[in-house]
Amino acid sequence: MDLTCVVRRDIKLLSKRKCNFSDAVLNPSQSVDIYPDSELTASFTIAKNKEIGVQCQACDLSALHINTDSASTENRGIHHKEGGWPRDVNPQESDQTARYRKKIEKDEAYSHAVLHLGQQMEHYIKQNNVFNIYEDYFTDAPDVPTPDPNPLRTLHLLKDPSPTRRAVTGLSWSPDGGTKLAAAYSDPFWKNLFDHKDNDSYIWNIERAVQPEIVLRSMSQLRSVSFNPRDQHILAGGSIYGAVGIWDVRKSQGPVECVPIDVGHSESVTSIIWSNSKAGGEFFSASGDGQVLWWDMRKLNAPIDALVLDPSATPRPENALSACCLEYDPSMPNKFLVGTRQGIVMNCNRRARTTAERIMCQYEAHLGPVHALHRHPQLPKIFLTVGDWTTNIWTEDIRDSPILTLRNQNVQLLAGAWSYTRPSVIFTAATDGALYLWDILAQRINPTLCSQVSESPLLSLSTQEQGKIMAVGSKDGRLSVIQISENLSTVTRNDKAALTSLLERETRREKTLEQRSKDGKSKQGAKASIVFHMAVASVAAATQGSLVVQQPQSPTSPSKKMFESLKETLQALHSKENTSNGECHEATGIEPSIDMMPAIDGQGSQINLSVSQPMESTVDQHLQTAEEAFFETMDQDILSRGMEEKQQS
Repeated sequence: MDLTCVVRRDIKLLSKRKCNFSDAVLNPSQSVDIYPDSELTASFTIAKNKEIGVQCQACDLSALHINTDSASTENRGIHHKEGGWPRDVNPQESDQTARYRKKIEKDEAYSHAVLHLGQQMEHYIKQNNVFNIYEDYFTDAPDVPTPDPNPLRTLHLLKDPSPTRRAVTGLSWSPDGGTKLAAAYSDPFWKNLFDHKDNDSYIWNIERAVQPEIVLRSMSQLRSVSFNPRDQHILAGGSIYGAVGIWDVRKSQGPVECVPIDVGHSESVTSIIWSNSKAGGEFFSASGDGQVLWWDMRKLNAPIDALVLDPSATPRPENALSACCLEYDPSMPNKFLVGTRQGIVMNCNRRARTTAERIMCQYEAHLGPVHALHRHPQLPKIFLTVGDWTTNIWTEDIRDSPILTLRNQNVQLLAGAWSYTRPSVIFTAATDGALYLWDILAQRINPTLCSQVSESPLLSLSTQEQGKIMAVGSKDGRLSVIQISENLSTVTRNDKAALTSLLERETRREKTLEQRSKDGKSKQGAKASIVFHMAVASVAAATQGSLVVQQPQSPTSPSKKMFESLKETLQALHSKENTSNGECHEATGIEPSIDMMPAIDGQGSQINLSVSQPMESTVDQHLQTAEEAFFETMDQDILSRGMEEKQQS
């Protein structure tokens, strides 16, 4: 009988490694179904999908610069050896190759293959000869641009890094092709006057617009800023307190030169422009205090020249007009335009001696402030003004009225500029946050395009010289960089000629209307003068005296001076009548007033009117009769002129 010994040990003791084995007991009660509670379900809401715009600045991004290895290239030639011969044929031996060719040519399969391939090749050759695949059709046809569904596309939306909300009041593109954009941020100086303000302005890089590339530190907020056209590292800026400074971004973030407080402007600097000087360091600034000051960046202790915007013969600072904007064209180094808050544009010449000569002419452009001025990039004598609800296009030859007027219905305009590449395109910015595009060759009644850029008013606008990018600044501190489509930035063949023809036609029309207006006023003045002398003659006849009547040598417009002179004459006659006590008056010559000139007939001799009749009515009755005759003649003249204009039209 076999004996067996059974030894039982725990499995954990038999293993050298620690095992996680354990005895499991099957219990069906461990599998439990938990249903949702209906009371808790009612307190939850199912989330819906939402589209929310996210600014790139909110994300943590890392910018990496990677330089790839340049690929090395090498030119090598390839020598093609003759192949395809059998092994027993040496291609170097001409006798062997000739015998092999004759052998192949005698084969029937070779002849059939050549005939079959020849027919196919002949078919394809004839097919290619029918059409010239390299011919250019419709070479004389005009280029028809394809419509762009998004002609104004926002590239970047740059927010003010400052925690306080400030407006973008000044913009300037760098002269190195417009890769950088300087923006001045400010608030009105009366807003939060005693509170802390953030005075920083920024320079943005359009290619890397995640954050400002350079910060411009200042003691006060900048209202305007401008790049030096000859040096992209130097800027000039004007503050809301009238200070002017120079920044060199290579040296520091703060100003390297600053104007002393007592020699600068007394109000905020509204505009700064660099002038075309030999050294390239002169610029001039305008302010609401009514002054235009010229500066040299090498010495800012005092301005090198000043102009008070008072067109009177004796200019006074208290009577000067407040400047809103400046416009300067380097092709005309001595001329510049100044827009004022009173709606007047002044055409000035710096090289003149006196102030009256410096302000060459004035244009009554708008009812309110002139917010923007811009000369045409290709036609320097043409410039536009933006103010109230209109955009006016002017020429320097006509001062009374603009040659074209573009009206926005119920929207006040705050900025505007010409397109540098498309000569007939104008951009305007309005208080409703929309950007309006006008193409005056296409239509001039309504805007060609309207794009909503912001919900707050747009205060500043600047177009790049290349014509493909523009920047718009709003009141809430948002700076929009907008790309212009090819259709709006590319000039066509006949654009400039058509625009020149349009402007010349409108200029001739305005000159004709101006001349007709002057002629009408001269005729009106001549008729009024005749009525006046008839009234004086009737009074003289009533007074039984001889009266020397004065007639103007040149026609003048009717005015109250004529009636004042007539009244003085009648009063003198009336006083003389009272002193005579009913006695018969002798022939007396009455001295004429200063507004009257000797009456001259057709031969150049003086006219004396002498009558003697008894006085039957009073002086007041004669005066009333003369006035009624004057106004009746004026009404008849106006009606006759209206009928003539209708017949001509």
